[in-house]
Amino acid sequence: MQMDLPCILIPAYKPDHKMIDLVEKLQAAKFDRIVVIDDGSGPDFAAVFAKAGEMGCEILVHSINMGKGRAMKTGLNFCLVNGLAGSGVITADADGQHTPDDIQKIAAAMALHNESLVLGVRRFTGNVPLKSRLGNKITRFFFSMIHGEDVRDTQTGLRGLPKAHIPLFLSLPGERYEYEMNMLLAVRPHEIGLVQIPIDTVYIEGNRSSHFNVLRDSVRIYRLLVKFVASSLIATAVDYLLFFLMNVTFPGQLIYSVVVARSVSSFLNFMINRNLVFQKRNTGKCAIIRYYALALLVMLSSYGLIKLFTQVLGINLYVAKVIADSLLYLVSFVVQREFVYRR
Repeated sequence: MQMDLPCILIPAYKPDHKMIDLVEKLQAAKFDRIVVIDDGSGPDFAAVFAKAGEMGCEILVHSINMGKGRAMKTGLNFCLVNGLAGSGVITADADGQHTPDDIQKIAAAMALHNESLVLGVRRFTGNVPLKSRLGNKITRFFFSMIHGEDVRDTQTGLRGLPKAHIPLFLSLPGERYEYEMNMLLAVRPHEIGLVQIPIDTVYIEGNRSSHFNVLRDSVRIYRLLVKFVASSLIATAVDYLLFFLMNVTFPGQLIYSVVVARSVSSFLNFMINRNLVFQKRNTGKCAIIRYYALALLVMLSSYGLIKLFTQVLGINLYVAKVIADSLLYLVSFVVQREFVYRR
């Protein structure tokens, strides 16, 4: 039985003959649904889009350049509304970096994993521009550490989007290149499968058109950790405020002040982390038990590390506490991400 091939979506800004070559080869490979987005390329490039239209592509036009993210959303919405999505949509770049053979690999993987996000990941071997090699290594390392997903190519534009998750992808923020990163960040909170398919690494003119921005993409990746830190700071502020109020209201009752303050602040920290940081609202009551078990373990570990640093290594008490709490903070982050808020 012939495989139901996904629709091909090509967001394009000032394309040349390479896009026409790609369309010809895709049609020869039986991809008969191709949607091209003219993202405000202007009249100088009208002939290229006209040629693609004559070849049978659906051409959607932005009057001004609105960014790759918006172009992808325009195309995805068009595919859903007009029944073109079929089994899903494959996004490919217009500059010749994605070969028809690799696009076919993505289609085959989508047929086997029909509810997973399929990524075409480059190998980054051989004559790879330093910007691309360095950018991928940085984002891959920190993305894996913070978000718990080893995405071998966070910047790839070759993606297979299952039809079931296109409404979610349409709702994500981002109008320009950050949209592709936001799509990856949505995978874990929404428990979407992730399949990575090796593809050829093709660079045109030294990859001058690469969209990686070290500062911008790093901010996207670190956002989860920043929210985790903010949650802890809020809980600490509440803890100190309640402790002060309890001491003023019930002087001499130190144990009650500590218990009430810590009980309220820790529960607040749990709720913020569950609902806003890790976005796991459906974890159930067991998550509370796991959270407080972790809190107890962290407290005991902190005590043990401080004793080790001060009595064995001779480190100053206050310095030892900072070191111990910093190490355990990262451990707590990973354990909450992987264990506490798991369904």
